[in-house]
Amino acid sequence: MPGRVPVRIWWVGAVNAVVMVEGLPGSGKSTTAQAIATWLAEHEVEVQHWTEGRVDHPVDFEQVAVLGTEKLLAMAAESPETRRALLAAAEQRDDVWLVRHALHPTLPAALVERLRTHDAYDGDLPAEVHSRVLIDSWRRFGRTRPAAEPGIVHVWECVLLQNPVCALVARADQPTEMVRRHVAALVDAVRSHAPALVYLDAGEPRPVLERAAAERPAEWLELVIDYHTRQGRGRRRGLDGFDGYVEFMRERRALELEVVAGLDLPTLVVPVGDGRREEHAAAVRAFVAEHLGLARGTARPEPDRVA
Repeated sequence: MPGRVPVRIWWVGAVNAVVMVEGLPGSGKSTTAQAIATWLAEHEVEVQHWTEGRVDHPVDFEQVAVLGTEKLLAMAAESPETRRALLAAAEQRDDVWLVRHALHPTLPAALVERLRTHDAYDGDLPAEVHSRVLIDSWRRFGRTRPAAEPGIVHVWECVLLQNPVCALVARADQPTEMVRRHVAALVDAVRSHAPALVYLDAGEPRPVLERAAAERPAEWLELVIDYHTRQGRGRRRGLDGFDGYVEFMRERRALELEVVAGLDLPTLVVPVGDGRREEHAAAVRAFVAEHLGLARGTARPEPDRVA
């Protein structure tokens, strides 16, 4: 008996872009980014989802040491083994060197421990150097021609706002104006890749952070409390314990919303704290589809086939 394969909906349009997902811890960044990537893949859009913490990220510096030439040469002079390993892994970026030690598993363990003290996010790195090398990294990505990757959408988490706020505010206690300039420069650096932002605003941070703390290991909570209260802005403000962490996140939310409002960037702010999950998920899909120029094409039935 003859039958027909169900009608297939296809998509047409330009699909070279970067879609970034941001928000406070527990707001649903990872879930939302994964949902965007899955939805695009289901509609035959080629997508690369770069989860938080990827050491091979195309623009971010997770587990990357940043060294001045003098420091690099001093380490290299310690032994022939160190010199060979270090110089083989180091990448020059103007007057600094990057060592992506997570991507070089043969580096001596003792050397890796020393490199961690110069980590781009957690090490002893001046704020202006951090900002400069990150902006340079984004510009290098921005100079890649989208035509060389026809039809690829990159989905990034945490790299536009969360990571800069951690490095420049939580650690280095820099003013809002510096953060604003830094983030705007990141956006400008990848403008050729049609960037867009989905910001998940969970509202008052305390209930969100309490849920995140209940769902994650105790070590995570201890780490984030220490990071946000015992250095930089938190230390200067005298913040302490979980309450201090919550207070920092209140300030971070206000700062991020202020920065987002001033960006020249297609942006969707999603009030995820109101519990309307399905409605918000649909709004995110509609925003991404419009930004990418995706349009629902004419239904194309498959040819008849014998059942």
